[in-house]
Amino acid sequence: MNPADCPTLHNLDNASTAFLFETVDFGVEHVKQGEGPFIPFAATLGENGEKGIAKFIGDEDDDSWTQEDMVALGRRKLRELDDDPHCVALVHDGYFTGDGGRTEAVFVEAYELGRPAGVHLCQRYERRGGEIVLIGNPMLFDDAVEPLVPADRQRVEFPHLSSEAKRFALDVIGIGIECLEPEPAVMTPFAAVVGEDGSPEMWSLVDDEDDPTVGGGLDLGREQLAAVDRAAMFVALVWGGERLDGGEQEGAVFTEVYELGRPAGVQLVQQYRRIDHDRIALMGEPQVLDEAEPLVPPVEQPRSAAFARLQEMANQKRG
Repeated sequence: MNPADCPTLHNLDNASTAFLFETVDFGVEHVKQGEGPFIPFAATLGENGEKGIAKFIGDEDDDSWTQEDMVALGRRKLRELDDDPHCVALVHDGYFTGDGGRTEAVFVEAYELGRPAGVHLCQRYERRGGEIVLIGNPMLFDDAVEPLVPADRQRVEFPHLSSEAKRFALDVIGIGIECLEPEPAVMTPFAAVVGEDGSPEMWSLVDDEDDPTVGGGLDLGREQLAAVDRAAMFVALVWGGERLDGGEQEGAVFTEVYELGRPAGVQLVQQYRRIDHDRIALMGEPQVLDEAEPLVPPVEQPRSAAFARLQEMANQKRG
């Protein structure tokens, strides 16, 4: 559906309404391209128009996860959302019963932060000869659902990081999760930099092509980041390791993030559990482990000529 043709829905402004219908379309594409079960996901619309996606791939407390478990996990994650986007949506599939029959459908629940309630749409479809055929247009399932993001949520506080740097930290952790290999705790370390103009750069850290090690890769990354342009905004090292309390199918993604100009950086960890070869479940939110030395050391300011003369005079008196 063309977002320009979207009518404004109760509790959503024009931008959120257009985002909702775009998310419905994206959910339908998710059905068309999926070869296995539909994996519920959340979509976010930032105040600046930026959009993001997060999938929910399992219940962290039960390996025998179901569609309902994953939707519940998505709701829990959105209730604990640390960021302040303009609008969020939760997307999953299911069945719609009405008009004398039962059909499959994509359901999208959207909530614009600060509003008293959200809205709920569904797009019905059926499978014909291997094709997904839509049934009508998206339908308003409910126009007054509970907010997905409560106003009194507890936010995760990261020391030494502005809200923008905190978003960067969460983004690089998310990339680290996506880069995990099938075996637990295996991931090639990488470095990430956001330049003065906001442009990102990322590269893998391999210390030895024949026998790479995590420690060697991190040493290489520290050496490279120490020489980064001082006009950059944020830098990070990201690597994989064992979960803090152990476990055969459990691991963690670690990151060290530094916002240039701050007195220190911060070390974070996102723990997870592997459900099977392709799926993992995140274990709670990222945790702050410790403060860290700046990855980009400050530039020593040159002494003035007057200070140098005073230092010389002091040395002469001591002599």
